[in-house]
Amino acid sequence: MNYTSQEQRNSYHVGNLSAQLFSAARIMLEEVGSTKLSVRALCARLGVTPTAAYHHFTNRAELLALLATQGYLELAQALDNESAALPVEDKIRSFCLTYLNFARLNPALYQLMFGPELALDTMPESLREARQLAFSKLEEMVADLLQQPIHTSDVRSAALASWSYIHGLTALLQHKVLQLSSGVSDQQIIERTLAGFEVLFKAYTTSTRPV
Repeated sequence: MNYTSQEQRNSYHVGNLSAQLFSAARIMLEEVGSTKLSVRALCARLGVTPTAAYHHFTNRAELLALLATQGYLELAQALDNESAALPVEDKIRSFCLTYLNFARLNPALYQLMFGPELALDTMPESLREARQLAFSKLEEMVADLLQQPIHTSDVRSAALASWSYIHGLTALLQHKVLQLSSGVSDQQIIERTLAGFEVLFKAYTTSTRPV
C-alpha cells in the first residue's frame, strides 16, 4: 500500500481537509474494503489527527454513510447519462450494462452501498434519498417502457423485478459464482440472460392462458 509521503502530508491545509478526507477514504475503501477502513488509518495517511477528522464526521459509521451516499448519486447520474438519448426498447439493456459497469469499476463502494454495514433503521435521510434517486431512474425507464405513469403499482413491481435481476446478476459475477467463458462480454451475458427471461415469460404466459 502506498502511503502519503511526509512532504505531501505537510501540504494539506485544514481549510480543505473535508474534501481531502473524503477523497482519501474513497481510495482506501477500494484498497482495503469497508470492514478495514478506519478513521485512524485514514488520518495516518493524511498526516492529521483523528480529532481534526471528527470535525467533519462524527464517527466511522457516518463516514461510510457519506461514501455510500456519493455512490448512489454517481450511480443515478451514470444511469441518467447513458439512457437519456436511447429509444425506449434499448434503455433496459443500457441500464443493466451501466449498472454492472459501475459495480465493476467500484467494487468495494458497491459492496458498501448494498452491504450489511448500513442498516435501514439507522440509515441517514440523505442516504435514503440518494438510494431512492438511483431507484427512480429505473422506475422512469420502466414507466417509459410500459407507457404508464411512474407511480403506478405495475411500474413499481416491474422496476423492483428489474432491479432484483441486475443486482443478482452483478452479485453472481462479483463473487465469481457465475464463471463466464473466455471472450464473453458483459453486454453478451446481459443479452443472454434477458433472452432467457423472454423464454421463461413466454412459457409462463402459455401455461397460465385459459383453455
